[in-house]
Amino acid sequence: MEIKIPDLTREQAQMLDHMWTLDTKDKFFSFFETLDEDKMHMVLTLQELVIQEVVERDYDEGDMSKKMLAKIGVKV
Repeated sequence: MEIKIPDLTREQAQMLDHMWTLDTKDKFFSFFETLDEDKMHMVLTLQELVIQEVVERDYDEGDMSKKMLAKIGVKV
């Protein structure tokens, strides 16, 4: 999966690269607990940006509607 988030600083890009290496929830939480408050905010913001990018990519308006209708049993 390729996700592009433009205009990140070098620090933000490095943080995201590191976050991608954390392959379990426990590793992520352990990492998160080591951060100071500013870095925690950065990680939470980056995480939200990734989530938004995935949602936008995977669920454009038409596709999202079709999936929602299919989930409730409507043939699309």
